[in-house]
Amino acid sequence: MKEKKEIKGNEREESHSFPLTACKTKDEEVIKEAYGDLEFLETELNDKRFFGGESIGLVDIGANFIGFWLGVIQEVRGVELLKREKFPKLCGWVDEFLGCSIVRESLPSREMLLAFLQAPSQAANTST
Repeated sequence: MKEKKEIKGNEREESHSFPLTACKTKDEEVIKEAYGDLEFLETELNDKRFFGGESIGLVDIGANFIGFWLGVIQEVRGVELLKREKFPKLCGWVDEFLGCSIVRESLPSREMLLAFLQAPSQAANTST
């Protein structure tokens, strides 16, 4: 298991293993670290429906980034970190999480998020 540095006060450690960073790079080491983080979450799920058991809890809400944002970011960037073959439990959790009506009602539409994330690159393309 990967050891994490404790962050105190206003100290901040920039994590290059965060999946978003891995979506922005072709650096194999960064991608390998992101896979390590996703593998940790895969292991934590065990055979549970959600991280805390049978109902959505705080960890599930915190993992919303992976459940909702990461899929759209992968599409915009043209990369695939969260693969069902490699992370079947985590992908199953994404399906369960996004399948909950309270979650669906609380998130923007996938199309809206996709347009939001594509806007900067589309603007850059039209200004050149």
